[in-house]
Amino acid sequence: MGQARPHYQPLPLFMASIRSFIHLERSNGTPLYRQISQGLREAILSGELPEGTRLPPERSLAQELGVNRTTIMNAYNELSSEGLIEGHVGRGTLVKRSSFRPEEDYFDQTTPSWLLGLAANEGALLGPDARVLNELTSLKEQEETISLAQGTPPSDMLPAELIQSIIMDSLPEARLNALGYCPVDGLLSLRRSIAARMRKRGVQVDVQNILILSGSTQGLGLLGRFLLSPGDEVVVEVPTYLGAIQMFRALGARIIGIPTDRASQKSGGGEKEESIQ
Repeated sequence: MGQARPHYQPLPLFMASIRSFIHLERSNGTPLYRQISQGLREAILSGELPEGTRLPPERSLAQELGVNRTTIMNAYNELSSEGLIEGHVGRGTLVKRSSFRPEEDYFDQTTPSWLLGLAANEGALLGPDARVLNELTSLKEQEETISLAQGTPPSDMLPAELIQSIIMDSLPEARLNALGYCPVDGLLSLRRSIAARMRKRGVQVDVQNILILSGSTQGLGLLGRFLLSPGDEVVVEVPTYLGAIQMFRALGARIIGIPTDRASQKSGGGEKEESIQ
């Protein structure tokens, strides 16, 4: 389950002159707002501006540095987009992260970076465990862990040699078709091949009925948007694909879990969403 985002108690306004972190060179061609954001960025990452420090208001900092307020606003916006500072009504602009150790290649934060740009209501729809799928897939990088969470075969069963052979034989000739853009509904030649293969199996289908997807989650999303309205109920197996749960929840559906093991089936029917999160 995801954790609540931390509530930073603002520290007193940083008393040392902000000039100790910002050195403006007005003739070097670098925009002033970027020089300001770079100076503050370095101070935040080094820990000189600790987490929770309240930065000066835009107008005050602009007067101190001899620039216009828009310049400070652009600098703050850049730092905010990087997750380094955060504005709060009534509390001002606070430093959000503190020091960064050189041996680390990531920041320790409670909210995944890909969620930082979402509107508040969109983040809420994804639920408290929006990070879980990413955490589960990252387990494969840990050599000491055998992860069954992804539902994927072991690496020695993947046809790496066959894929390599296909690429070596076909890529030089295909080039643009293989590496360039293709229609939104998928490469026409691939759709034709799939349609022909399905017709051999007795399925009456034409190329117009074939849509190439990036993965099962995209397919579930397209079907959900077509078939579901907020509040509709979706029945899923327990356990099931976490991506499906997150997708249906994001569409506003109520999820009902049906156990697949015999012991659970004997004990009762479906489970409401709260019990399968």
